[in-house]
Amino acid sequence: MNVIYAFFRLIRLPNLLIVGLTQYLIYGALLLPAFRQYGIPMALPPQTFWLFVLDAILITAAGYVINDIIDFRIDLQNRPERVVLGRYIRKQTAYWIYFSTILLGFFLAFYLALSVQNPPLLALYPAAVGLLFWYSFRLKQLPLSGNLLISLFCAGVPGVVWFAEREGFTLLAETDPAQAAGIAKIIVWYLLFAFGSTLYRELIKDMEDMEGDKSAGCRTVPIVWGMGTAKGLAAATGTGLLVLIVTMAAYQQAFFSLMSHLYVTVALIGPLGLSLFLLFRAKQPVDYHRLSTLTKLIMLSGVILLLFFAFN
Repeated sequence: MNVIYAFFRLIRLPNLLIVGLTQYLIYGALLLPAFRQYGIPMALPPQTFWLFVLDAILITAAGYVINDIIDFRIDLQNRPERVVLGRYIRKQTAYWIYFSTILLGFFLAFYLALSVQNPPLLALYPAAVGLLFWYSFRLKQLPLSGNLLISLFCAGVPGVVWFAEREGFTLLAETDPAQAAGIAKIIVWYLLFAFGSTLYRELIKDMEDMEGDKSAGCRTVPIVWGMGTAKGLAAATGTGLLVLIVTMAAYQQAFFSLMSHLYVTVALIGPLGLSLFLLFRAKQPVDYHRLSTLTKLIMLSGVILLLFFAFN
């Protein structure tokens, strides 16, 4: 493994690409065409929106780096083959990457807020960075608290685009209530999906990492409340997610073509049902690792579904 590949592992490059793709789909495939149809100006013009996405990517990357720094010893026990710190990237270098990323992101957020005259955008940056640091330093070690925070953060990735364009969306709702309601349903559905799928995966990862977390003194759900309770919470979350997907497909026919229905069945309902079946059969860390990988694919499938909604 070379240093460049190790760096991409450290910042979780595939996850960062998903962050960027999600925000571009919400902005470019849902909001921008509707705003242009009625001549509504975007709070974030297309020529500067990429800076907004880059800032979100920097926040997320910094969160991954500080999490790996703080969890270094835990990761050595839970997944030693995936640890890059101390082998390919020195810990001091990782700290340098973290603080450099935060500083670059802050200046970028400051410039963006000034250029579009939207001060609340600047306030979001330190809040997000602070919450991710708090998660890695403290909340991750507590039952459910860290899981909920990360789930909210993942839901916030698309949600912050909607927040940034809230004034224009209000104008759209006044001009074309039906179209605004349709867009709002898609975004709210995806926010709930992002929250639920992330929470589902977080609970599964806690069960996968239980031994290493226990040796480090963490108090995650399976450690404090037992593996049975952790499985029950994960199953309830997965079932709720399944109900959300089925309900969306059944009662929001305006968003679904035949291809959309087929995609949802094959890429979301089927894998999610399989994951629930495998969850109750899981006993060893390797079983939970396979489940974690499966839930990651389900999360990616949810992002791709936005394409069907956007171009339906």
